[in-house]
Amino acid sequence: MNRRRFLGVCAAGFVAGRARSAPTARAPECLADQVKQLCRDYISGFGSPATQVCYHHRLNGPRGLAALEKPEQIANGLVNGQPKPFGYGSGIQDVPLENGQFLIALCDAYEATRNEELAKMAQWIFAGLKRVAAVSPESGFVPRGPHPDGKSYYPDSSRDQHCAYIEALWRYRRCPLATAEDKTFVASMLVKIAGRMERNDWVLKVEDNSRQAHVGYTWKQFTLFGACSLMGCLAAVKEAAGGKHWSELYEQLGREKDNLRWKLLSADTPEKCRPFTLYSNQFFTSLALIGRVEGDSTRAAAVRALMQTMAKRALLTNVFDETCWRRLDWAGESVTPEIEKALASFGLSVRKPATVSDLFAKFDPRQFETRDRFVTAINEKLLFGIPTVAFHKALLSEDTALVGGVAPHVHRMVRLMVDHGGHYDRGENFNRAVILGLHLLALEMRHSP
Repeated sequence: MNRRRFLGVCAAGFVAGRARSAPTARAPECLADQVKQLCRDYISGFGSPATQVCYHHRLNGPRGLAALEKPEQIANGLVNGQPKPFGYGSGIQDVPLENGQFLIALCDAYEATRNEELAKMAQWIFAGLKRVAAVSPESGFVPRGPHPDGKSYYPDSSRDQHCAYIEALWRYRRCPLATAEDKTFVASMLVKIAGRMERNDWVLKVEDNSRQAHVGYTWKQFTLFGACSLMGCLAAVKEAAGGKHWSELYEQLGREKDNLRWKLLSADTPEKCRPFTLYSNQFFTSLALIGRVEGDSTRAAAVRALMQTMAKRALLTNVFDETCWRRLDWAGESVTPEIEKALASFGLSVRKPATVSDLFAKFDPRQFETRDRFVTAINEKLLFGIPTVAFHKALLSEDTALVGGVAPHVHRMVRLMVDHGGHYDRGENFNRAVILGLHLLALEMRHSP
């Protein structure tokens, strides 16, 4: 691979502007330039200078801040007038998750490129995540939000918000960009989060601790998802903060039931055969953290092997097989005649097997502007969103063959979003395209001669 491919210098600086990005007339040719352009478009389109984080809904479109739920509705736990204390549909529901995974990818790309523009972006997002920590009076609670007003948020958080936040702070602390002050903040915040979880016996609760959160199952459950949540959190806090307590707890909980958590993080058990979901990539960032922190080479290798096995399965299985992929994420409760009709418009049917690569080949960016909600569900959730899950897993696995297999798809994904992302008003796929592009850039730079 030609190293010079990645050393192009971008003429435009990092700007978190307010003007909506138009489709690029002449898109940059090399991956490094494309990824930086995509990051600019993402921050200018979905970011708020007030809070220094990116949102789930576009803010530089015709509606501006009105694209997000109003603060008075948020204060009452409402979305569109309906009770939703976890904020789904509000546009602020995934601030720690989406910005956390963005920061992780930025740190990887910066370390591989030492590009100053990527450094400024990482510093900007880190500053925003520090703001996230300051809005709740409950020590160690990671809220859904805040709104760009800097104070409105939803108090019913989740596993994905907390874990992505933990992982992002841990990753930034490892980055050369982190100052001594940054490292002190990270250590303090991770101790607060882990301390709150420990006081609640590792059950994730709503802000006032009155009940379990919407996606707040106990992290002590003996499942793969419980094991990676618990061990990932403890790995992060023991490295960032040090101290005998966290190291001993990490080892103690790992030994329970004859090392069952480590077996779950390495053995090929039926637990790993549960259907993948649109959000199952979040567990891979936890596994990646454990693999990087774990000092026992055997355990670290086992975690990496698990990631490779699961990534391969995500890439090769039939997405229409409900034992492999959860259909709820793109078709709702059932496949209706309208969904089948929309599938047929892309030359697809649930009766014909298709891998994530087959599906992404059918993705049509022109459908960003369609008003047919069934076509939108197929195009954005099934043909783009589901493939991002498998591609993200492949990149995080760092397996040479898996990375090489998804690289052409990620190149296409980045280029499509650079060219057409100005018509996309929801941040999930934009966020994922940015993250995949950054991780691929880091891997290609790292392995280029």
